[in-house]
Amino acid sequence: MADYSMNDEAWNKRVSKIDTYLESNDLGEMATVIRWNITEGTADPSNRKRFWTSITTLFGMLPDSPISRGRESDLPEVVQQQITAISVKYAEAYCAAYATDPLFGEIVRKHGKSGGGVYANIEEYNKSLVSSMKSRLTTYYRNHLKGQSGPNWDGSVNDSGVPNITVVETQSEETSEEEE
Repeated sequence: MADYSMNDEAWNKRVSKIDTYLESNDLGEMATVIRWNITEGTADPSNRKRFWTSITTLFGMLPDSPISRGRESDLPEVVQQQITAISVKYAEAYCAAYATDPLFGEIVRKHGKSGGGVYANIEEYNKSLVSSMKSRLTTYYRNHLKGQSGPNWDGSVNDSGVPNITVVETQSEETSEEEE
C-alpha cells in the first residue's frame, strides 16, 4: 500500500512557504481551496502528500508560483517571494513594449550563450526576463549578506514595490583609490 504521509517538519516548511505567498498575493477563491487543503493536511498527516499534490496542482496554474522543482533555495522565504514578485513585474513591463511594436521583436535578441537570434514568442522573452532578474536580485542579496562590494540589496522594497538597492564599496577599494 502506498505511503501518503509526511512528517510535521516537511509539512510545516511547505505550508510556511504557501502562507507567506498568500499574505502578499490575492488569489481570490483559489486561496480558499488552498487553505482548505492546508487545514486538512495539518489534521491528517497520513494523507499529507495527497493534499500537497492538490496544492501544487493549483499553484501550477500561476505564473509566479512559490513552488518550484529542484533544490530548495537557502534564501529566506520572504526574500524569495520579493524576488519572484519583482521579477514578474519587471518582465511584464518590458513585455508590454515587446508586444505592442514588431520592431522590438526584431531588435531584441537572445544572449549569444542562449544561441542568439530572435525570441520565438513573447512567452520565451518573458521567461528570459524573469530568469535574469531573479538571478540579478539573488546576487545583490548575497552581496549584502557577504558584505561584498557592488550592488547590494537587503531584501526590502519601498512603498512602490521597488527594491532598495545600494552600491557598496569595500574598504580595500576605498583605500586603493586614495593611494592613487
